[in-house]
Amino acid sequence: MKEHQKEVEQQEGRKYTRSTKRQSQTEQNKSAITDHVNRENHVINWDEANIIGRESERMARCIREAIKIRKESQDVMNRELEPAS
Repeated sequence: MKEHQKEVEQQEGRKYTRSTKRQSQTEQNKSAITDHVNRENHVINWDEANIIGRESERMARCIREAIKIRKESQDVMNRELEPAS
């Protein structure tokens, strides 16, 4: 969670002109959450965020996270899970 929060907060601190804001909305950041915040102009309440599971192995963690997001999210943020056009 801290990794996601750090990247989002770095983006929030940037000053944008109209053209750089438009450009930031097309960039692909390390975190899909950061991309979502940039595109939708959302503010995340990190104090209310919860860790819903833990996994020490990276690949297993990514898979578990992807499954959880797919099951519970109506708006998919994970890049790997976006439906094909």
